[in-house]
Amino acid sequence: DGKLFKGEIMLFLVTLTNSVGGFEKLAPDSSLNDGMFDLIILKKANLAEFIRVASMALRGDHINDQHIIYTKANRVKVNVSEKMQLNLDGEYGGMLPGEFVNLYRHIHVIMPKEKAEQLDD
Repeated sequence: DGKLFKGEIMLFLVTLTNSVGGFEKLAPDSSLNDGMFDLIILKKANLAEFIRVASMALRGDHINDQHIIYTKANRVKVNVSEKMQLNLDGEYGGMLPGEFVNLYRHIHVIMPKEKAEQLDD
């Protein structure tokens, strides 16, 4: 989305919801209805800093830490200087570089009125 971060990182997450890997407050401003990804970047840190930030993430307090970049984007491009695998929800997702595009309201679900009324009950 026109923003650029260049530097060494330990981890990046592209998510649609607040919950990632059992962390329920990892992306506290996340919304399924805004057409945006939540992007979380953990800059390179030593082990003590990493543990501190991880413990803050359990409470949702990590987003203001100096080692974290937390932003929203509907398109994210990732370039790497070395070979790097991509993990998609615990599964092998190919190799980076890669691009993530949020296709807002791309899937339309159509159902009979009777079924929709049953879901409202």
